[in-house]
Amino acid sequence: MPLRTHIRSDRLLLCALALWLAACTPPAAPPGPVSGGYLMEPVFAEFHDFLGGPARLGQPLTPVIVEGITQKQYFENALMVYNPELPPSEQYALAPLGEQLGVWDAPVANADLQGAVVVDGYIIYEGFVPLYQQLGSRYVGRPLTGVRYSAEHNRAEQYFQNLGFYISLDQPGEVRLMAYGRQACGEACSQPQAAAAAIIQIDLPYGEPFASTAARLGDAFTGARLAGPYKNADGSLEVIYQNLVLYAQPDSQIATPRPLPGLLGITPEPLVTQLNSPVIMFYSIDGQYGYNIPLFFTDYIARHGGYELVGLPISEIRMQPDGSATQCFINVCLRYVEGSVLPLPLGGEYKARVYDQPAPQQSPGEIRIQVWEQYSQISSQEGQTIFATLYAGNQLLTGLQPFLEVSLPTGGVSIHQFPPSNESGQTQLTLPPIAAENGKLVPYRVCLSAFGSAEVCVNESFMIWGN
Repeated sequence: MPLRTHIRSDRLLLCALALWLAACTPPAAPPGPVSGGYLMEPVFAEFHDFLGGPARLGQPLTPVIVEGITQKQYFENALMVYNPELPPSEQYALAPLGEQLGVWDAPVANADLQGAVVVDGYIIYEGFVPLYQQLGSRYVGRPLTGVRYSAEHNRAEQYFQNLGFYISLDQPGEVRLMAYGRQACGEACSQPQAAAAAIIQIDLPYGEPFASTAARLGDAFTGARLAGPYKNADGSLEVIYQNLVLYAQPDSQIATPRPLPGLLGITPEPLVTQLNSPVIMFYSIDGQYGYNIPLFFTDYIARHGGYELVGLPISEIRMQPDGSATQCFINVCLRYVEGSVLPLPLGGEYKARVYDQPAPQQSPGEIRIQVWEQYSQISSQEGQTIFATLYAGNQLLTGLQPFLEVSLPTGGVSIHQFPPSNESGQTQLTLPPIAAENGKLVPYRVCLSAFGSAEVCVNESFMIWGN
């Protein structure tokens, strides 16, 4: 995560507070997934190219989202889905995002027009026919509307189940796709305000005490509801939102935030002393030591439940590669960019790591993880491969995804998620090369946090050598 690098310079911090004045340009923090720029999941690469690549589908908005054995990834104009259990010809698909937008026209009563392409009573606009035929009805989906004219954008539009077509009347002849992925995924997906995985809302019975708490905080603060209410192993009820997680006891009328950053591995940074600045408020944790909080964050916190809800600060403000600034508290992380403050959408990662993990049902017994690396010593020019085998008692566990935390020599932490374990209970992933001097030890740990079970972790390490 790009929330690891600690900015210790007073000058850099003051530059961060003066982003809107462009007073200075501080060095960028190491890039990471929270600040956007996601890589395409390799399993979708060929399918993505087949459909026209980034020029047609746009860039990835999220990392891969794993739901059981199914993998999904949002792009600007579509949501790709891969299910390895289906027949080969059906394993790749586009999700019907158009249906979620609620756009619909009644079919034409008499669509018997000479030369027109008609599907289910809808006339395909003649300018869209070549692309519709090129991509095929299987991927475009059936029409939801006839052709429409958008005066706001001066363009012709037509909505289909999986994709939306439009053509600008200022540039006739160039058919483009509507931003289905961005609309369905939410404004948080790869936007400057925030960028993290977002998952289609799960419609479950939803009521108090979550509904009133979320309404009081506002949709902009909580983000979309991703899952819940559901019952935890300890009997508590929990709801995952895009930006925070609330839980409550069954007989309670109070919903309390989970310490989401800590649950995702964002640990408190060392305390610092007060900065002498009129745009900084110092929050004391231990006498003269604590954290410096810019006024735009303190004002936002005061309007959204105060420190009682967001929790005490656990880090200093940090610059991000895109020029924004972030700061983490016990229950949320906040982001400032272009005069606006919004929470970072960490709920999607929590959902993928905890809620989406199936509980191990194969065999009773203590869950164990066997971990090893390909090389005990490796140079900074090579990628290290980490292996893990999962057990419950003596039974191998399949379909589970542990995660890997690597303590980098630079002081940060790199977090990765393994692919689902196979029939042998084994999974593996390869790390990018790690720059460090010979003899530097690289600690790492592999953890499994299956839904309904306690987290299990194993610590190991390897050495940088051979540079």
